[in-house]
Amino acid sequence: MLRVRLALFGSAVAFLTLAAVAQQPTSEAAAAAAAPASASGSAATSPVNIPSYPDSTKGLESFVKEMLKLEKEGNQQELELYEKSLALPDPDGWFKSVFGEELGAEMARVSAPMRADAELHTADMLATQVAEKRTDVEAVRFDDSCNSRATAIEYPFLLLRQRPEHLYDVRFLSSSAGSLWAYFTYVDGGFRFIGNMKKKELGVREAHPPTGSTQRIRLGGNVQAAKLVHQEQPVYPPEAKAAGIQGTVILHAIIAKDGSIRDLYLDEGQCWLAQSAMEAVRKWRYRPTKLNGEPVEVDTTIQVIYTLGG
Repeated sequence: MLRVRLALFGSAVAFLTLAAVAQQPTSEAAAAAAAPASASGSAATSPVNIPSYPDSTKGLESFVKEMLKLEKEGNQQELELYEKSLALPDPDGWFKSVFGEELGAEMARVSAPMRADAELHTADMLATQVAEKRTDVEAVRFDDSCNSRATAIEYPFLLLRQRPEHLYDVRFLSSSAGSLWAYFTYVDGGFRFIGNMKKKELGVREAHPPTGSTQRIRLGGNVQAAKLVHQEQPVYPPEAKAAGIQGTVILHAIIAKDGSIRDLYLDEGQCWLAQSAMEAVRKWRYRPTKLNGEPVEVDTTIQVIYTLGG
């Protein structure tokens, strides 16, 4: 892979590492139901109902905090009700309505074991958060895909939506680290877990096939880098610098027979960095690649690395 390293001098910036784990909504409003006295005077246990949580970051935070509370108390019976409430009604229909027929069907298939696992083992994940003292909860809502809070993995996934549909993630934080639980949607009055999917693992087909008799070959980024004859340097976005954002942008490129960038797609990268990288890379030029004396298109990968304090 071709790696372009971009460094900015200045004070070092510490970043939270977010590890992908499963997540579940909770609510502070989920108080234990009162146990009314029976005719004999003994306490009878009332059925527990999960309260309604608003479709907002505060609502999701309350939902998850209540689950953490139940885990700390060892109330597995009530926690199990929260786990089961994560089930997404009509997953095939929901995914197709948000991501399109073909991709939506694939997402429903890929996410099925993740969604099933959340309904069964969210308590185990919460126990890990408690043990690691990651009990501060923050929810992030994604209406627009280019959200400064979206991670380099999340942004390309959010771009796949074909209609407006807000999604959430949940972040479990401690004083020194954190973990991330993605993704949630709000359906039929409740938060539902849709799975922690990554664009690169979904087999998204974006590149158009070669036209006519044109041939296309796959070359590693380092091999293709040797043919680079014009390299526009990416600009470090001021807003990313101010926010202390750094990272790697991974691009999937199709190089035309004349060495220009024919198609360019984002595989991974934070929004601001990705936009800067793609704007620069589209202007790159390579020596034409030939196969048996004939120019061919090249399918390759390009990395652009943005570093603070380098």
